[in-house]
Amino acid sequence: MIGRWLMNKILNPLPVWLQVALVLVIISPIAWNYTFTAREAAFVLHNHTERPISEAIVDDVWIGNAAAFNGYSTGSGVICCAELGKGRVDVQWKLSVTQNQYDSGIRGEDRAKEVLVPERTDDDLYLHVHIYPDNAVRLFWSETMQSKFQVIRGKEARDNVIGKSG
Repeated sequence: MIGRWLMNKILNPLPVWLQVALVLVIISPIAWNYTFTAREAAFVLHNHTERPISEAIVDDVWIGNAAAFNGYSTGSGVICCAELGKGRVDVQWKLSVTQNQYDSGIRGEDRAKEVLVPERTDDDLYLHVHIYPDNAVRLFWSETMQSKFQVIRGKEARDNVIGKSG
């Protein structure tokens, strides 16, 4: 009610052409932003290592953490949304340890790798970030939260993915 009264007090005394111009000035940056800027991406982290990942970052965008590979599941949740450029990106992650790994003398490590971002189609929304043993990192676009390289079962499947994409 106050908004309508305020708009009437401001806009009514103005000529119609000036009212239209004011509306265009307000709406055009919003329309420009949605029409001509880069599309944002959602990120899904997949951990194929036997150590937890306590933090993963793609070009200064935090994309989450993931439990250690348990033989069946590699995925984490979805982190939404950030713009991602084309070309190469810097992927950084922190390998953490389970209690058993810590007791055996293994400690956390920071890792990083520069990776090429694959081509993206208009339907692709999710960037799947797969981190494999030996610092291997693969990026894949998908229309859904499911990655075509998501491990279904066991170490053999993990080894096949590394071998085929390596």
